[in-house]
Amino acid sequence: MKIHLILAAGEADPLRKQDPFMPLALPILASNAPEHEYVFTDLLWEDSDKIDYDADFDLIGISFRVSATDKAFEIADKFRENGKKVVLGGAQASSIPLKTKQHADSVVIGEGELLWPILISDLQKGELKDFYVSSPKSDIDFEGYSVYRLSSLPQLTNLPLPERKMFDRKYTFDMVFAARGCPVNCSFCAVSDIFGTAMRFKDHSMVIDEINSFGRRFFLIDDTVFGMNNCYDYYLELYRKIQQLPKKRFWIGQANLDAAANSKGRDVITQASLAGLSYVSIGLETINPQNMKDTGIIPKMGITDKENPLAEIKKNIEFIQGQGIGISGWFTIGLEHDTMESCRQSIDFCIETNIFPVFTPIQALEGTRYYSELKEKSLLLDQKSNVSNVRNASLENHDYITILKEVIDKAYSRNQIWKRTWFYLKTIHKTKKGLFNLIHRIILLHITQLKLKKISKQELIRFKSRIKNDDV
Repeated sequence: MKIHLILAAGEADPLRKQDPFMPLALPILASNAPEHEYVFTDLLWEDSDKIDYDADFDLIGISFRVSATDKAFEIADKFRENGKKVVLGGAQASSIPLKTKQHADSVVIGEGELLWPILISDLQKGELKDFYVSSPKSDIDFEGYSVYRLSSLPQLTNLPLPERKMFDRKYTFDMVFAARGCPVNCSFCAVSDIFGTAMRFKDHSMVIDEINSFGRRFFLIDDTVFGMNNCYDYYLELYRKIQQLPKKRFWIGQANLDAAANSKGRDVITQASLAGLSYVSIGLETINPQNMKDTGIIPKMGITDKENPLAEIKKNIEFIQGQGIGISGWFTIGLEHDTMESCRQSIDFCIETNIFPVFTPIQALEGTRYYSELKEKSLLLDQKSNVSNVRNASLENHDYITILKEVIDKAYSRNQIWKRTWFYLKTIHKTKKGLFNLIHRIILLHITQLKLKKISKQELIRFKSRIKNDDV
């Protein structure tokens, strides 16, 4: 079969034309049914108006995240109008499958490796199902629909290498995963619904084989590259094996702080740095004590002293930085107890601790428990005409805009960027890992700051466009 795989993205996506990461989901699908002919389109780099809706394809597969929902539906509708079979998948399709089905012949919910060849076979036999499910998500009313569901989530063994050769362009960072599943199960996040709360792991040899085929940089996309109590040993062994590779890599990931409060977790962080980990993004969410309690994020912050949580958070941050690893802190503004003062305190916290700030107005994502709770309490706002779709007693549209401006002007001023770069230069130098290591890490961290500033500016423009001028 001839299959067109599309990674959807809207024209206003802040990562458009500058996303350095090689997409992974669609090449994984292609590798699990390699006997077919694939064409791949990455709309973070390519223009959607160049899509040929009349081209001779037997199947159109579209993956999308929440920011690309409208664009994915628009593309799917156009293909279907031309008589093409369309299947939609990805994180957002898995979160809102019934709404997604209105724009597709079939919807994949959850992990697609084992489902993809079955779906293609069904299509060839004229027996395509409405839904293909490999996910623990159980709150979907499938009455009246045809469904194929795996009895359990797949084990991550004997997986073929993703078909990365399908890309026409070269990306700065290759992507790889070692584990799936998240036991934290935050109410505002869909990861546990899609991948389950139990951790599953690839064999170390599989991960190492992929990394060994990469260039100098890669992104390990596990939910926390520092691991958790039940899997510190797995990551310790993985990072020691990466250190043994003949070619030195410098890589990035996302993580939680709790490992820095655990003796074995600190060993993982140290070994990760020795293996080339240079930068992590950490979902700090909030430094407001009441918000921490309400959102249930205290455990993933590594906090044991609830009377003085900020001191412990700072201590954990300092340990990670002390290994020569840069940190960006991702904050959600607009939680129930947020005020202008608390948001400004968060900006000052980032400046004090030398972390790169990313501030995002809270968005309740449809399909999450958090969204359902707010809807039941009538606390949701129209997302297309407000900066946040969550009602807050203290913050209005213009307050969010003011805070986002202050993040850019205050935390990403030229002086602050160079101050943080100098801080990390001195910190990395103290690790005594050599000049080659120092140069690669400091360039990466300096460029990352400039990128985050640019993205913050684009996000500000996007949020301002949602609201009337007299609200700003």
